[in-house]
Amino acid sequence: MSSPTSTGVDARLASVLCYAGWWVTGLVFLFAERRNSTVRFHAAQSLLVFGPITVALFLSGGASAIAFFVAAPTFQTLQALGNAIWFAAVFLWLLLLLKTWRGEDVRLPVAGAIAMKIGRFLN
Repeated sequence: MSSPTSTGVDARLASVLCYAGWWVTGLVFLFAERRNSTVRFHAAQSLLVFGPITVALFLSGGASAIAFFVAAPTFQTLQALGNAIWFAAVFLWLLLLLKTWRGEDVRLPVAGAIAMKIGRFLN
């Protein structure tokens, strides 16, 4: 991570910031960073991980709001599902923030492989 960044931010800090705002900061750094491949990787991985999680939370919340008026057991099940997704997302977010700040290279199974390809494609 010692190579310079085009944003002027330290590479380790920029990598952490890619996760700080979930997919939003990942998207910002994906297009703002032009030189540092590590920062671009973390930006792409953030986008690929937290984008679908955000969609899943949105859909779960919408479905539970509809189920509130239809059937109480369905509502409770969807609420539990949404809470489980939220808990897992926050745990993953904190884990990625901490490990990236420590300088560890965290490559999630599917998102990491795709993020590597995106980083190479956009260079």
